[in-house]
Amino acid sequence: MMLSSIILWSLTAILGICSLILLSGHGAALIAGYNTMTEDEKKTIDEKKLCFVMGISTSICALTMLYMAVLSPNITITTTIIASSIITIDMIVTIYIANTKCEK
Repeated sequence: MMLSSIILWSLTAILGICSLILLSGHGAALIAGYNTMTEDEKKTIDEKKLCFVMGISTSICALTMLYMAVLSPNITITTTIIASSIITIDMIVTIYIANTKCEK
């Protein structure tokens, strides 16, 4: 039980740091797929918008993990399902916004 708590707090810290980097607009290298694009493909993407969208998404995941870490000793199946649903919905919305709203 202690190991799961350490893992949750570690993930919360890592996601929090990544979200701050992305929200500052300097984390484009952290975005999978963007850093493998050619220079011509990168010219069609608004990097600042993409970093902001990914930063908000990462913040939502970090807050969800924080919630799970705080409840760590008493996590129920219902809590796990709700947290997983929030993260899944967040990822679906993020993919949609990143593919439609972040183009120049």
